[in-house]
Amino acid sequence: MVAMKGVILISTYPDEASVLKAAKDAVDSRLAACVNIARVRSIYRWEGKVEDAEEYLALFKTTEDSLPRLKEFIASSHPYTVPEIVSIAMDSVSERYMAWMVESIG
Repeated sequence: MVAMKGVILISTYPDEASVLKAAKDAVDSRLAACVNIARVRSIYRWEGKVEDAEEYLALFKTTEDSLPRLKEFIASSHPYTVPEIVSIAMDSVSERYMAWMVESIG
């Protein structure tokens, strides 16, 4: 049984090029085993105004041990002044999937 814990780090990006670069770099650098990308519409307050923007949502699948390095990578390479960096613990992960994640990040 794999003892490592999984984490999903969530971030949004302004365009497809920036999210693809972040996803490929994170996987290539073994900071994430997988990144799911979806186009979303975000409504938020920024600099006193309510914004309505199309963005790209990235779900970075990583391990608890790799999370600090992934956070640092996103913070230093993200195009936004204040990037979304939110992590959610994976409470229930199949043993085979977790083993694949650990092996992919290795």
